[in-house]
This record gives sequence, structure tokens and C-alpha cells, in this order.
Amino acid sequence: MTSVITAEDVYNIIADQERLKSYKDLSMMGGGNDKNKFHMELPFDDIKAFVEEERDKILSGLTDKDKEQFVWEHVGSTAIKGMPGTMHPDAMMLFREFPPSQSTVSAIIDNGFRFMGPGPFSTDDLWFFKTISGGFLDGHKMKLHVTLESFGPSKLLLETKRMCNEEPWAFEDYKNAKVEAAKKLEEGDMMGYKMAKGSSKLLQQLEAKYGIKKNVKNVS
Repeated sequence: MTSVITAEDVYNIIADQERLKSYKDLSMMGGGNDKNKFHMELPFDDIKAFVEEERDKILSGLTDKDKEQFVWEHVGSTAIKGMPGTMHPDAMMLFREFPPSQSTVSAIIDNGFRFMGPGPFSTDDLWFFKTISGGFLDGHKMKLHVTLESFGPSKLLLETKRMCNEEPWAFEDYKNAKVEAAKKLEEGDMMGYKMAKGSSKLLQQLEAKYGIKKNVKNVS
């Protein structure tokens, strides 16, 4: 499959449900295992500032009307102070309605993100990746979910962040699951790492709460 390049290409695919369902650009998923290293201590403040800079760059290309359509959230392990993990930042743009405007898609693409396709659970969860160039995150990838605020996995990411930041048991449970799962990363198995984190009682509790059923074949 030819990789989508322009914002217009991306928007046209997003607007066509049949094309969107079958679209996948996996060219962004490569990278050396050195970038997937598991860190017991992540530079929380530095990554937080980086994610905020990315947010501001995207916002700078939007009208006030576009800005009112979504909420930006830093999520994942890099959004939880003290949580170990990899140095790949994650963020979400949470929309009340879909699809996002063409101007919003353009602002994302113009900031160096490429559209990978929909996530494993729904075409209402659009995945964009950016390979970071320069600085302390050089060569790492930032993942941006463009999704609905009502989407179950989006709620799970937000509640995982909230609970780990506010409830010690949740933090320790998720941390211990990640440390154990990191053995898979040492073997170069990123997929195994992602799946092994599912042993967390916190994640299992939230998956049940939001009715999320894992499809091992599709999890990315």
C-alpha cells in the first residue's frame, strides 16, 4: 500500500468508512530496539513539557472554532509521575463528535505526524505517529489518538492516569505489572510487553468497567 502523504489524502480516507476500515500504514512502526528501552525513571517534567509543545504547535494552526471541538490530554506512562516505562509519549485529542475537520487533520499532518490508520477497537480511534528528531527524545515516536471522548478505551487511558496519580494501590499495581512485562522488551518483543501489562488488576478492572475485550491479533 502506498503511504498517505498529504492532509487531504488522510481526510478523504477518514471520511470514507469503508476505506478507513481497511487502511493501515505500518511504515511508522519500525525502529531499533534501543528506542524501546524500559526506564525505571522517566524524565517526567521534560516529557510533559515536550507534549505540551506539540499540543501548542497543533493549536497554532487551528481556528477558535476548531479548538472548541476537542480536549487535549497527555496519557500513558509518561503522564504518570514516577511510573517506569519507555520514552514514547502518548496524547489524545478527545472529540465530542466525529470526524475531525479537514483543517484539524491538516494541523496534525503539518506538525510532522503521519496517519497509521484506525486503532484495533474502532474507526473512531485514529492513530497518528511522529518520529521525534533532535533533543532528548531523538528517534522516539509520539503517538496521538484522535478519538471520541465517549470511546471506552479513551476513558480507560484517562482513568488509568487519574487513578495512578491519586491512588497508591493503583500506581503500585500498574508499576509492578509493567516491570514484570519489561522482560519481554529485553527479548525485543514489544507486542509481548504490551500484552503482558494486561496482568495489572487495575487494567482488568477498567476493561471490565468499560466493556473492553482484547483482540490479541489486533492490539498495536
